[in-house]
Amino acid sequence: MPSREPYQPDDLPGAIPVEMPRRVPPMLATLTDKPFNDPDWFFEPKLDGYRIIAFVRDGQVRLQSRNFQNYTAVFPDVVRELAAQPVKQAVFDGEMVALDAAGRPCFQCLQSLFKPRSGGAEVKFSLRYFIFDLLYLNGYELTGMRQEFRSLLLDKTLQSGTSVKAVSRLTGDAAEVFQAALAVGMEGIIAKRRAAVYQPGRRSPDWLKIKATRSDDFVIAGYTTGQGNRTGSFGALVLGQYDTSGKLMHRGNVGTGFDESLLTALVSAMQPLATETSAFSEPIPGQRSINWLKPELVAEVKYAEITTDGALRAPVFLRLRDDKPAGQVIAADLTSHQSDDHSRGT
Repeated sequence: MPSREPYQPDDLPGAIPVEMPRRVPPMLATLTDKPFNDPDWFFEPKLDGYRIIAFVRDGQVRLQSRNFQNYTAVFPDVVRELAAQPVKQAVFDGEMVALDAAGRPCFQCLQSLFKPRSGGAEVKFSLRYFIFDLLYLNGYELTGMRQEFRSLLLDKTLQSGTSVKAVSRLTGDAAEVFQAALAVGMEGIIAKRRAAVYQPGRRSPDWLKIKATRSDDFVIAGYTTGQGNRTGSFGALVLGQYDTSGKLMHRGNVGTGFDESLLTALVSAMQPLATETSAFSEPIPGQRSINWLKPELVAEVKYAEITTDGALRAPVFLRLRDDKPAGQVIAADLTSHQSDDHSRGT
């Protein structure tokens, strides 16, 4: 470890001199069940927004979503503050979050930026880009550097402003940190191993997400026909998740959590995706009554547990995830390889 304070990338092991990348698939966290205490880890609030990779070069900024869409024009205030950062070249990783009038994260407010105005009352919110990682700086790739060193370098580099903020890192009792995050409206916390390298595009056990409720993302592969007051829309959405070989597995159906406006929006989104072919490689229960869809829409669903046959118990629809590509919806139980201690959350 260098003897002097590591302000520059070449001071620290793991920094590699290379050309600045044009795009980076973000590293993803693995779901675990409860907080744990371990001095080799620190904690950050889990933010409810859009994952954004920011590229800064000579005062020019480009914002990349997790599926490589260009969001630069959507967030001009964030772009302005990033352009003024004291760097020649940098790649930041963070979360774009909308905060309501009370300062609480509002994912629906963020989604409203990408939807036509419905004529309802305008909701007041502000945007913040919370940065939690530094992947490249002034000619050096930092993904092979330890998490704690990247975090230190980020602290020394980033100038927080009105729209661009550094994420706070916390140590101590994880249960207390978790409850404090929930008290201010966060979803939960992210635990990060101090020694972790950044693994682009991978869901890693070196980053763990701990949420207040069990929820996950699922591909919408079809729907059942609505009856009664659901005539004309649908009864339930048919859900799936991919395994590591790319095979779509049935995770059951969700038929609750919808109001009238959401039913209408979902029907509109599903109509162009109608198909005669099931996306599942094997037959599923009740498939003769299912209207199949191309597996392109992603839904976040909360649930009590996953049963032994792989279906969700007591599922409730939360929202569409238009910021996440369907191909990244891989079952968490197939991507989680953390140690026994941390998989139990001890």
